[in-house]
Amino acid sequence: MNLNAWNKPPLRAAGGAALAVDRHEEKFLLSPGEAAYTQKLLDGLLRRDRYSAAGAYSIRSLYFDTPGDGDYLDKVLGVSDRCKVRLRIYDTQTPRVRLEIKQKSGVYSHKTGVWLTREEALALIGGDASVLLRQDTAAARRAWTEFARTRRTPSALIDYERTAWTMPVERVRITLDRHVRAAKSDALFDPNVPMLGVHSGGAVILEVKYDRYLPGYVRQALSTVGGQGMSISKYAAAREMLY
Repeated sequence: MNLNAWNKPPLRAAGGAALAVDRHEEKFLLSPGEAAYTQKLLDGLLRRDRYSAAGAYSIRSLYFDTPGDGDYLDKVLGVSDRCKVRLRIYDTQTPRVRLEIKQKSGVYSHKTGVWLTREEALALIGGDASVLLRQDTAAARRAWTEFARTRRTPSALIDYERTAWTMPVERVRITLDRHVRAAKSDALFDPNVPMLGVHSGGAVILEVKYDRYLPGYVRQALSTVGGQGMSISKYAAAREMLY
């Protein structure tokens, strides 16, 4: 596993001032055997987060894209500064839905979000972004501006199971995502949507996120994992398979 990118210093503006960059993020594609090794390694090194203490938990995301598939093409073409917009849930019966806007610049990422009711999420899926104006917050206004400017509509539904480990130093968060599957559907709350396996359904995605640097002993441990660096996201891989 190539760790060369994992301890880059923060981006600097002219004069040496630190830019407002939130997180580093690196992704790797693992075989089932590599994933099993990594899980055992991380269980001996870090604490699982509270959601996966008893095992993996489910995540479902509905991605939105522009009429010209701008987000997908930006990723495929390797555009450094790009954006993803999605609704995320952890249970199809949930009364609350998280709208997330994730911006990336190279290996750096920044994410903002707004909580919506189930009804507001359905309205947004149906094309009514005005529900975002019900909240008098900067994040909600920014989300409304994004939808009004780009006319995003639902593009792909993606499910997977996640196991996560965390540590407070540099807000390190490491995840293993299994059984990634996708559908060309906007049925966010339907538990019975037919789905196809992404990456042949057997590969596992390792994600490593942190603030300024990855602590040395974590970096050294992860260097023993095989894996292949990923230049493509779950969303881009799903789009490539579905369309």
